[in-house]
Amino acid sequence: MITGAETAHLTPKTPTIYLEGKLPLVIERTAAELGLRDGQVVQGTLESKLENLRLNLQNLQPGAYIDLPKELPAGLRLASGDTALFRVQVLANGSIVLRPLQAPPAAAPAAPAATAPTLPGRTEQLGFRPPDMQALAQLLRPGVLEGMLQGLQAAAPGLQALQQWLKLRPGMAQLTPEKLQQAMQRSGFMTEHLLSQGMGAGLIDLKSVLRQLLRGGSSVDKDGRLQDSLDDIESRQLLGQESIDGREWVFSMMLPFADAEPVALRWARARRQPGQAKPPLVIHLHTRNRDLGEIWLQTRISAQTDVDMCMWAEREDVAARAKALASNLEQELDSAGLNMTRLQIIHGQGPQEPMRYAPPSMGSLLDVQT
Repeated sequence: MITGAETAHLTPKTPTIYLEGKLPLVIERTAAELGLRDGQVVQGTLESKLENLRLNLQNLQPGAYIDLPKELPAGLRLASGDTALFRVQVLANGSIVLRPLQAPPAAAPAAPAATAPTLPGRTEQLGFRPPDMQALAQLLRPGVLEGMLQGLQAAAPGLQALQQWLKLRPGMAQLTPEKLQQAMQRSGFMTEHLLSQGMGAGLIDLKSVLRQLLRGGSSVDKDGRLQDSLDDIESRQLLGQESIDGREWVFSMMLPFADAEPVALRWARARRQPGQAKPPLVIHLHTRNRDLGEIWLQTRISAQTDVDMCMWAEREDVAARAKALASNLEQELDSAGLNMTRLQIIHGQGPQEPMRYAPPSMGSLLDVQT
């Protein structure tokens, strides 16, 4: 998780949304219920509620809210977390019409927050990143970081740490459970957690290495690859923290190798419900290997020992080879005390990212680079 000083700059800032005043919203609740009067200006924060948005009103009676219509007027862009201003119109029957308030003139000195756009905070920017960690995957390809070493001066920040980290990467054929655990600790995804537990002192981890390299200035990261990779790590940390607080435990990382393409790993387990058995642990794996092509693997472990596996291989010869060696895998699992309940090998493309992703809705994302 992201902790301590790492999150000091992650405080989100939600801008107030000013909308065109010719798009009224007819509300089912009456003015008497909410204590509103004709001509009153109200401010509220939008919250997602199933299929509609709820406007939580501020500076009124506690818990005052208005459920907005499911079908908003064309051109009215609202998203959860937005803060908006409306002018109230009370009709003869007591029902309410909300008229979005136009922004004050840009030259008005008394309202600088309304005239100057507020950039999204660090947390919001990380939340908008796609889940595939492509920047980090490109950075961890064999030879990329080694090539970066050649362009660094002897006194460059992070040079020694990068050299040490590269030497600690395992080869794919030499991967063991112990080396996998060490690679997880050095990935940068869990450094702060280890330090908070009194462990990890002197640990050479990827996130710290990238931060040290970025201290060398823009000349070190001309194409922005280091910063993008660091953002990939922190966005996965943020998602992991949100999932821990919600219905699912999840941990994602990119496993690097000295002699092979990196492997994207994702562990997930639903929260245990009262009176139910412990949910299975699901492990998703995806890699583009130069010798085997693109491979997906999904492993489900139930009751601590039952293993259900499904593998997808883009190349037909790789799928055929995997089927021929399936009995060997079953024997190895049996010797480790595990029971293979199912092994399915499919020639073709595997599932897409386990977490569905779609770009944020229009009006909720600001391109700060442009």
